[in-house]
Amino acid sequence: MSKKAELIGSHYPTIYLTVISLLQGIALSQLVPYIIRYLETVENPWTDIHVLPFLLMFLIIFLVWHHYAIGIFFLRWFPNIIDTIIPFIVSIGQFILISFLDFQTSVSDINMEAFTKGYAIYFILGSVAYFGAALRLEPALFTNLMSKENADIHGRLVRKYYNIEGWSILAQGFFAFFIVFMEHYFLLLISLIFFLVHIIVSEYFLLSKIRPHFDKALDEYEGA
Repeated sequence: MSKKAELIGSHYPTIYLTVISLLQGIALSQLVPYIIRYLETVENPWTDIHVLPFLLMFLIIFLVWHHYAIGIFFLRWFPNIIDTIIPFIVSIGQFILISFLDFQTSVSDINMEAFTKGYAIYFILGSVAYFGAALRLEPALFTNLMSKENADIHGRLVRKYYNIEGWSILAQGFFAFFIVFMEHYFLLLISLIFFLVHIIVSEYFLLSKIRPHFDKALDEYEGA
């Protein structure tokens, strides 16, 4: 059994998930009062264009936490200062996006242009995190759970998964800039659909490709 793999597997995931859970909880606690005020203010809240940034923001918080939760199972590498900085940068970006959703008396006060620009930048920068995860993954650190051969296969599957995720998020960021350029903010509905498709397809790939091999590799290791 690899001592390095055992060390990373025992400590790093718990610390990382604790930090990101706290930060996402803060982001959600900021967003929810704005959502409540929006629902209380708008006569037809689900047909108003201003509902789109609220839904997108909620999905961002969900996706960030979900993918960090997945990462503690399927990603491993030796952490450095970058891994300390990234969760805070992610959350600061969320806090800024949420600030654009504040309004006093009318939802027309919501700055759709600023939100969409921030959303675009957030996704383009966020794609770097996916590409970075694919690049930094160290399959050898899974050898306390599976054979080296299975660890290498797991590494290939996970790298493919995170690279695809990265390209998807990057494309959505550029599409958001297109919305700003066209000044047609109703197109955020398309962004919302793309985002939902991204979540569904990525979850399907995870459950149909990565998870079955991961479970099989664990079973083979325990039975060896």
